[in-house]
Amino acid sequence: MIARPPKGELDKRIAGAVFVLFWLVAIAAWIIAGAALGNAGAWQPFIVDVGIVIASIGTATPFLNTVKGFGIALLFALIAVVGFTFGDFLHLVPLVYFLRIAVPFFAVIIAPTFKMANGVKVFA
Repeated sequence: MIARPPKGELDKRIAGAVFVLFWLVAIAAWIIAGAALGNAGAWQPFIVDVGIVIASIGTATPFLNTVKGFGIALLFALIAVVGFTFGDFLHLVPLVYFLRIAVPFFAVIIAPTFKMANGVKVFA
């Protein structure tokens, strides 16, 4: 019999598969943006930025404990993609650079920090 996590918790095997799958999709997006698109105006940086968002979600997924947390992370990724859409196509350079810094920051620093902080018992 296979042990399953409690309802609502994110299975570690699924989190690992999402990590690998999202990184593969992000690398494919970066290859397409670099090789296939050439100089396609605002589409090229937009595809690169979407790859950054996808790779960031893939990086944060193993540190998420619940399916609800994963859904919230996907919602924030969608908000970031909308922000990149406005930034890249309307040439709002400060917004693009802010998102290029903030999105990986939350994935690489904030998600592991919250996971570690949730495991710490202060008044145990």
